Amino acid sequence: MTFLKIPYGISNFRTIQEEGYVYVDKTKYIRVLEDYPAPYQFFLRPRRFGKSLFVSVLNYYYDINEKDKFPEIFNGTEIGSEPTAKRSSYYILNFDFSAIPTGREEELQAGFSSRVSESITQFCDQYNLSLSLPQSGSPAEMLTGFFSRLPTTMNGRVFVIIDEYDHFANELLSFNLHLFQETISRQGFIRKWYEALKIGTKKYVARIFATGVSPITLDSLTSGFNISEDLTRNPLFHEMMGFTEHEVRDLINLALPEGIHPPDMLQTMQHYYNGYLFCEDAQTRLFNSDMILYYLRSYKVRNKPPEQLLDMNIASDYGKIGRLLELKSPMSNIAVLKEIVYTGETTAQITAQFSMEREFTRDDFISLLFYLGLLTIKKPIPGELSLTIPNYVIKGLYFDLFTRFIAQEGSFELEPDRIREAMREIGYEGRCSKLIGLIEDLLHAFSNRDFIGFDEKYIKIALFTYANMSNLYLVKSEYEVSDGYIDIALLKRDPWHPDYYAVFELKYLKMGEASPMRIEEVKMAGREQLSRYISSPELSSIPNLKRWVLVFAGDTCVVVDELSS
Repeated sequence: MTFLKIPYGISNFRTIQEEGYVYVDKTKYIRVLEDYPAPYQFFLRPRRFGKSLFVSVLNYYYDINEKDKFPEIFNGTEIGSEPTAKRSSYYILNFDFSAIPTGREEELQAGFSSRVSESITQFCDQYNLSLSLPQSGSPAEMLTGFFSRLPTTMNGRVFVIIDEYDHFANELLSFNLHLFQETISRQGFIRKWYEALKIGTKKYVARIFATGVSPITLDSLTSGFNISEDLTRNPLFHEMMGFTEHEVRDLINLALPEGIHPPDMLQTMQHYYNGYLFCEDAQTRLFNSDMILYYLRSYKVRNKPPEQLLDMNIASDYGKIGRLLELKSPMSNIAVLKEIVYTGETTAQITAQFSMEREFTRDDFISLLFYLGLLTIKKPIPGELSLTIPNYVIKGLYFDLFTRFIAQEGSFELEPDRIREAMREIGYEGRCSKLIGLIEDLLHAFSNRDFIGFDEKYIKIALFTYANMSNLYLVKSEYEVSDGYIDIALLKRDPWHPDYYAVFELKYLKMGEASPMRIEEVKMAGREQLSRYISSPELSSIPNLKRWVLVFAGDTCVVVDELSS
């Protein structure tokens, strides 16, 4: 059997089809989009969810220039065997608004104008048009001038495709709210450009499909561009981007020989990358497609999983959440962060359109986390939604952010070398003294008043974060076993094979409560809990499993109690 290549980082559909890459067939949604009564469509998904590839599929499907090559390009796809009447019938006008400089207003406008100009020039070259195009003016004037010069043969036959319509807006939102408001809200040049695009729909533009991450600019554009429909949370399109479990199974079978990957690979990837639900009426939870391809490519190339669970390209995107905490209402945002970290979930009404010209509410901040892929729908509740962390990779991001936040508050610097050394001590010596020292150092950074309301959750978060940063283990917090929930479990994570694995039961006492008798009571309660947990089938077969009860009083670990095997 010939195994196909993994298309990690490839967003050109033709390349995938012609060069032996596996393609997860999403072409059936072309028909669904075409039959949908709204011809001007917006669709949002988190970064690296397959948006650019889907845009490429639309490009090749509808481009009149690709008519003769259609059977070749769409060979083996669902839409290729039963194409719609409108295939190969449009002139495609592409706009890609990623990677536009956002340092100053002049840079932003120049970058946006350049992209508009490049797209128009490419269109003219692609369809052999000799047009006297305007060489200067605002982006709106450039687009208006272009439409006015199109030949009548193109009337009603232009398909505008916009990829990452909000990329620069999200960048601005993270560090320059004023510039965001000046350029996108109010009467900025970007709003004027969309007004020009709307005018183009009266005669030239038949269809629009735009992708992005968040609706952060939609409200600002509404008055100037009120013709589009946001399909993001429409159940008809829930599986249009991202992978289902069935699709991941097929990917594994098509791309990897059976002997290369372990039998529990799918289960492992479910822990790391699954869990996304974008519509409360949908039934299927989705995998982040980029993360799946990243993981599988490592097996394809190295016969083992990647050392870093999170693709660094995605990590840089998600890392911006720290800056979003400062958006509009920092104290309210931090309170949300604490709630998510402590409980793993929160509630909100999802905001369909944001406006930075009105109050930025708690619901707005939570909704932004939802659109970024940092929260997902757990279940509907009366009047709002229950939202949760989708998977362990994202959970690690939250815990890391929170640990860094409390460290910053205490003027404490995290030391990666010490963290890795502490985890190696557990893995290869079966001791946890260095890890306890790290946690104590973090706690020492706070004054006594900071321990008001302090509990084992802080300890758990710090321990989870340190263990996760080392990449030596699959780290689980509140790990469910048959008799309850283990506070922290350090389990097997390929490709590493340490000599020891570990589980922790954590207890915390305020200094005023930490009498010898009370410490002993809490320790024995922890021993009893842990004894029940480790007899469960999930843990009983793990070799060399270290079992610790840790009791902290104030900023000091007063009990390190190891249960015998």
